[in-house]
Amino acid sequence: MLDAFLATWSKARRTFGSGVPQTGDQFDRSRELQELQMTVRAAAPGGHWSGGAATAYDGKNSEHARVIGRLAGLDRQLGACVSESAGVVAAGRQNLDAIRSWVLAAAQSVPASPSREQMLMPIVQKGVAQLSEVVSSSNSQLNAIGSKIDQVGNEYTKLGDVDAGNGEKTPAETDDQTVQAVDFKQGPPGQAEGSADRRQNQIDAFEEVFGRAPSSATDWQTAAVLDPHSYHPDSDGVAPEIRVAKIEPVPGQGVVRVGQWIEQWDVISGPWKRDFGNTRVADPQFDPEDTKVTTYIDYENGLVVMRQNPSVELTADGGAGLVKVGVPEAVVQQTSDGAVRIHYDAANPFAADIAKDPPWPLENNSWTVNGDLVFTPADEGVRIDGTRTDYPSMEVYQDFPDGSSRTVLIDPAVAGNSTGPMVNLPQHHDVGAGGSAFEPFDTGGWNPDFDVRVPLPSTEFGSAASPPSVPSIPLSPGVTQF
Repeated sequence: MLDAFLATWSKARRTFGSGVPQTGDQFDRSRELQELQMTVRAAAPGGHWSGGAATAYDGKNSEHARVIGRLAGLDRQLGACVSESAGVVAAGRQNLDAIRSWVLAAAQSVPASPSREQMLMPIVQKGVAQLSEVVSSSNSQLNAIGSKIDQVGNEYTKLGDVDAGNGEKTPAETDDQTVQAVDFKQGPPGQAEGSADRRQNQIDAFEEVFGRAPSSATDWQTAAVLDPHSYHPDSDGVAPEIRVAKIEPVPGQGVVRVGQWIEQWDVISGPWKRDFGNTRVADPQFDPEDTKVTTYIDYENGLVVMRQNPSVELTADGGAGLVKVGVPEAVVQQTSDGAVRIHYDAANPFAADIAKDPPWPLENNSWTVNGDLVFTPADEGVRIDGTRTDYPSMEVYQDFPDGSSRTVLIDPAVAGNSTGPMVNLPQHHDVGAGGSAFEPFDTGGWNPDFDVRVPLPSTEFGSAASPPSVPSIPLSPGVTQF
């Protein structure tokens, strides 16, 4: 009987293929297309040229830039579809393996007796039913993704027909040669309509904090994480929660980008509940929206950003359901050598209250994404020390003002499966030098009344409209930063 089950499992496993599907990275030309779009816009005539010819040239140039911007959006959508399909396949294999392990473990618990085969029957039947459910559910999800890819393909075709003039006027002109606007389709309510709108949203977000438009590569990185919009269709327009704090700049250190993300397609978030993950591997060019919790330290402009993105529950058929977003709680400190300490706590908005505030004796082990990390500037770049939860995965990159970048840390989740939040969030591990990095912050101040050392003051994050400032405290004599 077990042989029959294993044969069924092998057949189901083969339906997912033997290789790991590629992600959508090779399709994501959006960054290059955006740069090309800016180049096209910059090529617009200026100076003394005016009149009808200049107007027509400028109009065509603008339309070409918008077409390129639309291509960037389509490429990003296609890349997301391919990554999504990879996640479905990976999750399907993982679920099939889990069912196989369960059936074998349950079978081993059945004692040897004349009635053993009869006792095994309900176990095997349940296992076969679960295998069928996984294959059916995965096929439904892959078919839905295939439909999305077909829609993107149709958009490519339409855009190519219009741009090439296949039986239609070019978007920049009509018979009377007057300049017309491109009629792009509108996105869902609450979401940006395209890359041009997203770019403008980033400009607006940056201006709210700094009172000027972004200009450098560093500025644009920070503008992206400050953008208070959600662009993924599953988010249903629910905005992220963003908190900021001002620090003393450390010129030359650029931007440190910290992403905490879930590699799997989905994870268990509670009894009979599952949430979508991010379905990706570590990516030096990760989108701040494609994480669960994101932290940026902009050393050039003197700003720390904490961002928590919306969580999306799965429906019974594996689609996108309810959407909620939590508020990240964090405090920040800074010493005079530029070292920044961030103590953060971000809870899943769908998790039960007991997960964030567990009773004794687990009151200090909440099931949230939390940690206490110190980022110390050095000649070769920032170093990270401290402690963090065993889940989810963490990636840290540093982008320097000269355009170079470095990978600072890749810290995978301890449990790379759907039980990760439940099993590993209460657990912590050291990063770098661990807790010894807290010494300058925990004993960096001095109480003259009692002649004892005290912790440096900490600052809570605030809104982008009114970011609080973090005092830069000189290190006390005898206190050495590691």
